[in-house]
Amino acid sequence: MSRLAASVAGCWCSSALALVAALPAQAGAPIAKPTQFERVLWCSDLVAGTALAKAAGYTAVQVGRGVDPAPVLAAGLGFYLDQPIGKGLLELRDEQWQPVRAAYESSRDAAALVRPGCLLTPGLVQQAAADAAAAAVRVRGPGLRFVALADEPSATRHDAPLDTCRCEHCLLAFRAFLAKRYGTLDAANAAMGTQFASFAQALPVSTDQVRRRELGATSLPKDLRAFSLWLDFVDEQYASTVRTIAAAVQQAVPGVPVGLTGLSVPAAFGGNDYARYVPALSLIEPYDIGGAVDLARCLAPAGAHRYATLSPPSADVLALVPIGSFVRAQVAAMACQGLAGVVVWNDSTIVLPNGEASPFGLAVQSAMRKLGLALQACAGAELQTDAVWIVESHASVRAWWMVDSASDGMTWVRRLASYEREHSTSQNARVGWLRLLQDLGVQPEFVAESALPERLLRERPRCVVLPATLALADRSAQAITAFVRAGGSVLADHSTGIYDSDLLRRDVGVLDELFGIRARSLAIDDLLVREGRSTSRERGLPLAERGTRGELGESRADGDANIEQSVGRGRAVYLNAPVVAYPSWRLATEAVEAARELRRRVRGCLRAAGVDPVCEVRGEGLPTCIERVRLRLRDGRDVLAVRVNALQSPAVLQRLAKDGPRAVRLELPTPRTLRELGGEILGTGTGFDVRLDMFGALFFEVAR
Repeated sequence: MSRLAASVAGCWCSSALALVAALPAQAGAPIAKPTQFERVLWCSDLVAGTALAKAAGYTAVQVGRGVDPAPVLAAGLGFYLDQPIGKGLLELRDEQWQPVRAAYESSRDAAALVRPGCLLTPGLVQQAAADAAAAAVRVRGPGLRFVALADEPSATRHDAPLDTCRCEHCLLAFRAFLAKRYGTLDAANAAMGTQFASFAQALPVSTDQVRRRELGATSLPKDLRAFSLWLDFVDEQYASTVRTIAAAVQQAVPGVPVGLTGLSVPAAFGGNDYARYVPALSLIEPYDIGGAVDLARCLAPAGAHRYATLSPPSADVLALVPIGSFVRAQVAAMACQGLAGVVVWNDSTIVLPNGEASPFGLAVQSAMRKLGLALQACAGAELQTDAVWIVESHASVRAWWMVDSASDGMTWVRRLASYEREHSTSQNARVGWLRLLQDLGVQPEFVAESALPERLLRERPRCVVLPATLALADRSAQAITAFVRAGGSVLADHSTGIYDSDLLRRDVGVLDELFGIRARSLAIDDLLVREGRSTSRERGLPLAERGTRGELGESRADGDANIEQSVGRGRAVYLNAPVVAYPSWRLATEAVEAARELRRRVRGCLRAAGVDPVCEVRGEGLPTCIERVRLRLRDGRDVLAVRVNALQSPAVLQRLAKDGPRAVRLELPTPRTLRELGGEILGTGTGFDVRLDMFGALFFEVAR
């Protein structure tokens, strides 16, 4: 319900608040496990879409706020409640957002930076929580699969960069936030580089102001604290809103998954700091961008339902591979992830204007049929990770945005999601490490830096990975050092800990002593990773930084690579290599040398840390991009899934599939009994000869 509609329908809102207040306090009730793999069709016309979904074999559709689900239930389908408070609060439409951006871009006047539907408008979030809960109560019952509070949620628009909101409510709240953070006015002024006479007069320092002050020098920006401070305020404001509304709905419909769909990848702007709100959600559907799927899975609570969106492949993809084959590969990947279901976008894409099934619609039906057994068995399965942690530093996300955008000038406000996907160092570093480890047969776990010190006290991974971790808190550095001294391994690519968690640049990296680094350059031109790619022209595996020298490493003219040091009972390795480029290297014939060398070095580090793949997959002409996944099914069975992990390179998949399924050999480290999922026992041993569909996947039950 929009704010205007809410004010008009005052009596309805009062009854909604009363209804929610009368609900029993059951927050925290366990979320029911999936009973089947949900095949959801998003419908623009509910009546026609329901009939279409039923005929095409879907299990559910979406129902908007205020819509009666009776026709859906009568058709024998389930449904999810979509956006029970509409748009305008947790997400903005283009027509709401674009005027704000345009006004600021033309005037550079902070007075224009007012978010439509400001989250601090008195009573607005509380009313939205009550409205959302009441909407969920109206449709609760066995047909309700989950509640999606918002689609493509953001404090801005996706991850569009802009300093909203500067309304009177936000300015008052920011001053209180500032006083609580720093205690004294002198400390606050020092952090922001300002000279305010009182907290009552304090204003946020704009991104424009920070950029004018910090960018343009020959060295990396020295002090980004004012920039990070404002983003901290926005991130917590947005996360608090999400948590408040999610908690109200979860209490109203205990046991039903509640969360967000269309999650953007973590970004400097937009409030998308996963660590602040994903742990409070029992339903997540992140976009497959920048490693967001794996990151969200690791940060979500145990038992959270995970979904994916399936849309028609682009024309560029279809020029390289048949639509049926590519959709089958996408669906196979979903089964390997243990998803609870898929949302197919949308009813107009699965039929032609004459009412016949479209090629995409037929491809979806075929893929669901061929992979139905695996999808059903693996729905809601727990993906078993290895003892390798990738640290997710949101402070680094912010710092890299500033460094990546340094050459944008005043056009930084147009640095939108589609551009960031190709030019974001934080996104590509996350994906680079994820794909690198998966290609080596390892499934890592993402750990938020904010939780790292405490978790390292309770748990003992074998290896901690720092992916382009430009910013790192002192306490995290201390925890990592203690972890290594006690026998752990830490592995970093480059630029580690140059900034603290507030984005104040250090003179040396906070872990330089641990790695044995004795010299480094802070010149921006010596940073050979920028805008999500390697800028080096060096052949083979290039350096990521010039001027970095270590006590023990591979010496080159411009710096040292593979700097390593034994500390206590553990080991620290600093690759000084652009893992950020690995996603583009791994399937490109012209980059095979660099990709192979990077895998060799990381494989050696993992083996020294005692990390081995769950199995090896070998075969003539087989690429290195074979993902191996261990799943714990709902009924307790253990399953090993194997697939070609190359959806981003359809031409590679098509070339590999030219002669049909490939003969491959699975080699396990210890004897195991394998059985085809729902099929025959293959036997007991360490080696198994099977055939792998390049567009599909293999699923084996593994006896414990």
